[in-house]
Amino acid sequence: ILYAGAATAGAWKTTDKGANWELITRDLDIGGVYALEIDFTNPDIVYISPFRGIYKSYDGGANWTVIGDAAFINLSPGISDMKLKPSNNLELFVASDEGLFKSIDGGNNFIQIMSGNFLEIEFHPNSTDTMYFIKQAGDSTLFYRSDDGGNTLTNFTNGWPNPNSVGGEQKRTEIAVSPAAPNKIVALATGAANGGSGLYGIYISDDKGEN
Repeated sequence: ILYAGAATAGAWKTTDKGANWELITRDLDIGGVYALEIDFTNPDIVYISPFRGIYKSYDGGANWTVIGDAAFINLSPGISDMKLKPSNNLELFVASDEGLFKSIDGGNNFIQIMSGNFLEIEFHPNSTDTMYFIKQAGDSTLFYRSDDGGNTLTNFTNGWPNPNSVGGEQKRTEIAVSPAAPNKIVALATGAANGGSGLYGIYISDDKGEN
């Protein structure tokens, strides 16, 4: 079973390793799906975000419910990423243009951890209390790490791309981690510098983002 979020065509599901696909958001008034998360204890529980708001299904995508408390829904955050805590399927972290949010009840209620435009969330492969976050600020992206399950965040800058030093911009970064080298982070940075745009650089940390 695989789920896929399309840029302009909703969410799709396959039950035969990709040979055939079914549109599971046919009855929803959405286009692109920007973020998707599957409950690791029950593959029929799925979260999707069409950028604004979050939909949750308890039956593998047959039916959907808008989740979140009234304040969260009224805020209408533009969501870039969602991650369930690998050790607790009720803890849902959400990166959005209205801040970084956390739910401890499967998305029924949310609290804001930090304001700002957050782009991505990753967990350390061996520690669910160690988390990495990417935040956009002006013409730059910032790297944050939490060592207490997302309660407090620390910004690390040594070696991180600094477009202000060359008069450019660097507004998007994707990060990746692997159990093969648990303390290593690879960051793909895009932006513009020295008169060109596209790949800004590939950055590697071997100490959980401190350098």
